[in-house]
This record gives sequence, structure tokens and C-alpha cells, in this order.
Amino acid sequence: MMDRAPLVWVTRTTEGARRTARAVEALGYHTLVAPVLKIQALKPIIDPHSFDAVIFTSRNGLNAFSTLCSRRALTAWCVGDATALAAREKGFQPVISAGADSKALVALIRQTADRHSRLFYAAPAEPAAALGKALRADGFQVSEAAVYETQGVVPRLNPADLPRISHILVQSPKAGRAIAEAAIAWHDKLCFPNLCFICISEAAWQGVEAGLRQSTAPEIRQAVSAGLDRRIAETPDEAAMLRLLETDG
Repeated sequence: MMDRAPLVWVTRTTEGARRTARAVEALGYHTLVAPVLKIQALKPIIDPHSFDAVIFTSRNGLNAFSTLCSRRALTAWCVGDATALAAREKGFQPVISAGADSKALVALIRQTADRHSRLFYAAPAEPAAALGKALRADGFQVSEAAVYETQGVVPRLNPADLPRISHILVQSPKAGRAIAEAAIAWHDKLCFPNLCFICISEAAWQGVEAGLRQSTAPEIRQAVSAGLDRRIAETPDEAAMLRLLETDG
């Protein structure tokens, strides 16, 4: 007999997709792993002796920086606990976690960092927040370079799976826009009234909504007008997203 259990679509990049899928499956769901973005490491020229501490706002930034710079005796300021754990595993010391989002990390650095310390921000090509600018405005010495970028990819979807999708995980505004593009392309197979978008932030949801509003498909226009089911994580991290799934489980 064919398994008709509902599916959670894991859309994040390949680097973290299987880890997320295992966490979702531990909650009793089935998963469909089909990334809508991929990570492309960049190769900026970095002087490893031009800074005393490094700022990471994601594991992607950590991984890309680690291939560019062999120094590990650096203070690593991390946006969340998962990134901080990964930084410790790579040998950075000491490692300090804000345990939340970029705003919390900026506040923590302002409150506790040595203002004579030279900071380097291992940034994405399209940062969600002007972190370096905010710290420089407060008098900190901050240099930065884009060490990676995210690029859209066409998700590998099996048409037979699409009607079973019950939840879609949305982990960034850019992912939200890519998910909307895929949803428009496959609108005749998805059941929009049954979809729930689990979003890491309001901005991530806005990426989905803005993309869907561009569609002329009657099913999508009707679903958007009626109000799609979306849940916004209390804090911008995967643990908070998974708690929203636990609520439905």
C-alpha cells in the first residue's frame, strides 16, 4: 500500500537539510528534502592578522571563513548556540553566543566586547542586517567581507509527493521567494488550503507572500486572498521552528 502520510518539505540548503530532516522525523513526521538554495563559497582576500575576533551569523559563514583562515585562537562571536557549538568544534576559542538573532549579537558585543579589539565579520553576500555598520557607528573597529552567497536552485520534487505536503519550512526571505516560485510552478499539484508555512521570521514569510502575490493562477490568488496558514517562530532559529511543528504533531 502506498504511504499517504503528510510530508514536511525541508527546503534549506544541502549542508543542513539532512540534520533538519532527522529532527523533524524525530517528531513523527515524514520529510521531503528538496533544497531551494545552495551555498557558494567566495574567496575574498583576508589578512589573518588584521583582526582579533571574528563574527559569525551562521554556520555557512563559519565554514566558509574556516577554509580561508587557519587561525583559531580568535574570539568567535556567534549569533546562536548551534553556530557557537560548531565554532568550538572547529577549535575557535573563546566562543561567545548571543543565543538569539543578529540584533541580540550586536547588543552583546556593544555591552561586553573590548572596544580596542579589531573585529572581522564573516558575512554573507546579502546580509539580513547591517551588522558591521551598526557596530562601526558605535565606535567599534569592524572590517568585513562576503565569504559565501546563497543561490537559487530548482528543487527536485516528485509530482506524486506534492499533494501530501502539509508543512513547508521557510528559513530566510530569499528561501521564501524561491519557495514561492516553486509553488507557482507546481500550483496544480499542491493543496494550498492544507499548507502550513513554518517561518523562521516575519521577513521569511513576507518573502513567500510577496512571491505568491505575483501569480495569476486562480488557485493561488484565492488561497492568498483567503489567508494562508503561516506560523512565525518566537525566536529566529530552527529550534523555535520545530516547536511549532510539535504543536501540530
